[in-house]
Amino acid sequence: MLGCDCYCLNSFVYLVGFLTIASKVIPFLFKLVKGEKLIELQEKNYKKDVVYFYQFPGTPTVSSFSPFCIKVEAFLRLHKIKYERRNTLSTRGSNGQLPFIELNGEIHSDSQIIIRRLTQIFKLKFSLTTKIQEYPDEQTAAIGHAVDRLLDNHTFNLRLMIKTGVDKMIREMNSDTVHPVFLPIVASLGGWYLSNKMVNRASVSVGKFKEYEFKELLRNDLIQLQTILGKKNFLMGEEPTTVDCTAIGQLGSANAIPSSRYYYHDLLDSSELAPLKEYCERVKTRIFGDEFCDRK
Repeated sequence: MLGCDCYCLNSFVYLVGFLTIASKVIPFLFKLVKGEKLIELQEKNYKKDVVYFYQFPGTPTVSSFSPFCIKVEAFLRLHKIKYERRNTLSTRGSNGQLPFIELNGEIHSDSQIIIRRLTQIFKLKFSLTTKIQEYPDEQTAAIGHAVDRLLDNHTFNLRLMIKTGVDKMIREMNSDTVHPVFLPIVASLGGWYLSNKMVNRASVSVGKFKEYEFKELLRNDLIQLQTILGKKNFLMGEEPTTVDCTAIGQLGSANAIPSSRYYYHDLLDSSELAPLKEYCERVKTRIFGDEFCDRK
């Protein structure tokens, strides 16, 4: 009888354990299948119409090491939307990535979706406060969208496929938070991990080529962007628009970290692309002023 009682007790314990785990796992799997993420509001005592902007931290020379975070902050600044920046390495949005925002108790993730939601919520087709007309007509808007996708998908992934000095970037980003003894180890391991992760992602997007071919394609992207720019102050005209926010994210972020210098810097410093470099500085100054850095 004792053996039977122990068997029943063990079975009961296992059953309780199974049901406890199942009660947690099954809802998670259900939401995962539906494409939902388990995420809760970070700022529960939020202020109305204030954007709580969660992003990767930056360095003393750039506001974030993520071009997509810079893109969103540039858009917020361009349209003078009130926001509070929250640097984080662990918190993630509903898509499992950064950046994301919280606005009036709702979470919006992915830079594309964030900008669309901000445009809808704040009615930014034409802003009376900033006097900025997003695009003068539908054709210009379509071209702006195409250039935006070129920058975020093709140019970005080409940069990832070329050695980018990620370890140096991590070293600079963590210089104030990691003990000097451990900093080289953190930078080396973090650089190795991020480089492999980024290259794997990028190769799926743009394909696998030899390094000189990636460099050739990147140079071509930059030349085409410079051709679109022409004699204008900004990509779509004489005033900055959303696509300029994307450009300062993709082009400005890489150029603003001198310690992680690589082929992209050589391109932008060449006489061939001097007008594009001047454009990057113009966008940075117009939108960020002297605050294109990680404010401590």
